Amino acid sequence: MDFSTEFVALRDRLLETQDKAFRTQTNVEVAGRMAALCSSFTIKSERKILGLMPTGGVGHAHEYRLLFAVPKLGADELADWWAYAEKAFETLVEPDENHDFSIVSVILAAGELEKDVPKRLKKLAHEQQFEGGKHGWGSVRMACVDLEAHKLCVSRMGDSLKNIMKAAL
Repeated sequence: MDFSTEFVALRDRLLETQDKAFRTQTNVEVAGRMAALCSSFTIKSERKILGLMPTGGVGHAHEYRLLFAVPKLGADELADWWAYAEKAFETLVEPDENHDFSIVSVILAAGELEKDVPKRLKKLAHEQQFEGGKHGWGSVRMACVDLEAHKLCVSRMGDSLKNIMKAAL
């Protein structure tokens, strides 16, 4: 397997299958690391009581997807990438009084994936409720793609990400 070729093919399939509402940049620095893809989606909607009465406020929600090439992924590298994902969350998510939710998805395309990585990854979770003038919630989810075996594993909150990624595999 040629890691570079497989990675570029995955990147291209992700772009093809991604919802057109996402804005995508290639080779962009996010929280100190270079992402091959950084896709973001923002929705703004009028707030209503019981879905009927306008309140005069506008809520906003965000999703960010970051793709990285990782030639080898073991337990130590996974721990480092998870710490990075939490740092990226802190960098990207800007809650305020109108914030509804934000999701940060980190996708790691690995050439070699050690056996225990899927089990370790499944245990990882980061959820946050915002308080003190900041509203809504935020979540970090992670997916690891084994480019050699064409398999996918996700973090505890990553099942929806798994469903999105299946189209690209």
